[in-house]
Amino acid sequence: MRHRQLPERTEGGLRAAYGDGDHVAPLFDPEDDRGVPIHTRVLRAALQKVQILTWVRSYSRADAMSDVRAGVTVSVVLIPQAIAYALLVEVSPVNGLYASFVPLIVFTLFTTSKHMCIGPFALISLVVASVADGLVPAERTEEMYLGAVLMLSMLAGLLQVLMGLVGLGVISSFLADPCIAGFTTAVALIIMSSQLKYLLGISLGKSSMPVTVYRALAAFFTGNVNWWAFLVCVSAFAIMYAIKRGGQRFCAKVPLFEQLIAVVFFTGVNYAADIPIDAIGDIPRGLPVPRMPPLPSSPALWGAYLQGAAVIAFTAFLVSMSMARIFGAKHEYVVDGNQELVALGMANVFGGLFGAFPVSGSFSRSAVVSAVGGRTAMHGIVQAAVIMLVLLWLTPLFRALPFAVLAAIIFMALQSLVDFSSAKVLWKSSRADFALWIIAFLVTAFFDVQVGLVVSLAASLGLLVLRTSRPRWVVLGRLPGTDIFRDVTRYPSAETLPHVLVCRFDAPLHFANADFFATSLHKRLRVMAKTGDEPTHVLLDCSSIHTIDASANTALKQLVTELHRKDIAFLLANSRAPLREALAKFGTLQKLIGENNMFITIADGIEHGCSRPRQPPRVVAAADDGVATDDRLESAAEHDGADEEQHRAAPRAATSSTMQLGSRGDDADGGLGHVRVVVHSEGS
Repeated sequence: MRHRQLPERTEGGLRAAYGDGDHVAPLFDPEDDRGVPIHTRVLRAALQKVQILTWVRSYSRADAMSDVRAGVTVSVVLIPQAIAYALLVEVSPVNGLYASFVPLIVFTLFTTSKHMCIGPFALISLVVASVADGLVPAERTEEMYLGAVLMLSMLAGLLQVLMGLVGLGVISSFLADPCIAGFTTAVALIIMSSQLKYLLGISLGKSSMPVTVYRALAAFFTGNVNWWAFLVCVSAFAIMYAIKRGGQRFCAKVPLFEQLIAVVFFTGVNYAADIPIDAIGDIPRGLPVPRMPPLPSSPALWGAYLQGAAVIAFTAFLVSMSMARIFGAKHEYVVDGNQELVALGMANVFGGLFGAFPVSGSFSRSAVVSAVGGRTAMHGIVQAAVIMLVLLWLTPLFRALPFAVLAAIIFMALQSLVDFSSAKVLWKSSRADFALWIIAFLVTAFFDVQVGLVVSLAASLGLLVLRTSRPRWVVLGRLPGTDIFRDVTRYPSAETLPHVLVCRFDAPLHFANADFFATSLHKRLRVMAKTGDEPTHVLLDCSSIHTIDASANTALKQLVTELHRKDIAFLLANSRAPLREALAKFGTLQKLIGENNMFITIADGIEHGCSRPRQPPRVVAAADDGVATDDRLESAAEHDGADEEQHRAAPRAATSSTMQLGSRGDDADGGLGHVRVVVHSEGS
């Protein structure tokens, strides 16, 4: 097969030979809805959100058996956790069971995750309690407080649905993992501190975590505690811990339900011995009935409710989406973030109508579903059926369940969330990420959960802005005997050319980093001039610059104009199609750069661009139908020949020198050993 010879190794040569490479063709024909009535389109869009319709027709008996087994197994874990986490929200235990009933049914209809279990979760429960506590007066009734919690559930759900419909599922990417780790660790410690009153059997009042811990320690060392409550809580924790560790060692594949065992055992002991400690008392029997919670009474209160609901909505989605992606990756299926927002939002909206506080995904229960072989989201319906049976017939059995046992369940469930080892890893690997962890942890622990979440998000965005406004800017040199170019500060053997600056900017050009780009290049040119190596050519590797905005284009035009005024040629290599399109739309390509100064690779730019004087910009007409014409090829070749003849008339000394200066100390591979190979490609 004979390959066509390009007249020049530039983007203009490619266009002359093969046509317009910047044309974007759609990958598929969009669905034509012209002529379809608007109500039909709305109905079609609504039905597409009901995900169960996409897979229920292929639901098999084997799927049903697996989901029933998974649902029943998880329900055994869910029942004690639902009752315990209701204590964190400071509502009746029956509301924890309500939160495990209707929301699970609704979520099953809309979710794209096959293994995620939603329901009461410790972190979200504490956030809800923190928000609701600031919305009701100090002299409140239980009914007033419960109404605030249910209204928060509905508003948070509505916000989640709205976010999902407008495509804001990407927001989960804007909170950095170190912030999530620090925030989660602090929240876990706050939750544990809130349960110290049940561990000691005394009232400690409401305060920040450090004050609560101080009061608990003072009461313990002065002996002002209920030792029966302390004994029951410690014993329950020890039993659950022993069962769990023993199960992991001897029968890892069989769940042993240590939490349910502790609940049954200590409830029976309290029934028989009537231990002098507080118990949860009577739990209403029966299914929840729909009821609209009371609406806020003033615009200011509406604003406070919406602000708190936004915090709950964001936190719940962040937790749930991270879990859904983990199990989606494990079982090789795709989870749609926007659809999960809709599913979680619908679950919270209907849950608020049926007496449920806000819910989110639970990692421990989702892990059980994955371990016992759940296949579809139908396991949520099975869990709801088990909870329905408990609500109808079994709630009286929990009357003697001690609060101390529920506190032990919370301690047991949260121990895995307290993770200081990640901070140690971050300290060794990235000080900036370690700073994010510390900020999220300290602010959350010493101030408030809401404040901690807002500050964590602000810190994540601040670091993102800092990194995008100050990306790596490196000087490149050729590795001896190759056409590979690398950062001269990382590869001392890389050779730079006299009077030529080859550089790379490792980010798209936009308003936040345009000045940094121009300033860095000017600094480097001044360094070259001071060393006697007067620059005549600047060759920019655009492999990392896939686009440019208006502000950056203005800065680029000023830079190129100034370089031309000093008779310095400005060349590009490895440019991508979106970058070329943007430069063409701004007019910069036609007026200042030209396709004749845009080379396919760095090696082409060195060989053909830096060996000639500065050329005025020129745009080559594309070949018709992608076929090169002889006249166009000959014309381009003659133009190159004239350029080379002009260059020979003005020879330049070409002595090899090596410079080991760079603007930053980092290479593109960031120390991960990544090797970027320069190949002859179309640059798009």
